[in-house]
Amino acid sequence: MAELTLLEKEHVQQELDKLNEAVAKTTDFGEKLELKDKIHNMTMILNGVKPYGSINYFCEGCGS
Repeated sequence: MAELTLLEKEHVQQELDKLNEAVAKTTDFGEKLELKDKIHNMTMILNGVKPYGSINYFCEGCGS
């Protein structure tokens, strides 16, 4: 996996911050699940666990 550049890491972190804010604001359970799934996938990318560019292919193997 190619490592993210500093600019890419900052962008992913900004998106994660927005998603976390959205989770805190919503009361809809289904929406929270969708947002948390996106947070999980973006965190994997940020930590280098998931290949960059594969955000459209969600992992179902870990059961999260």
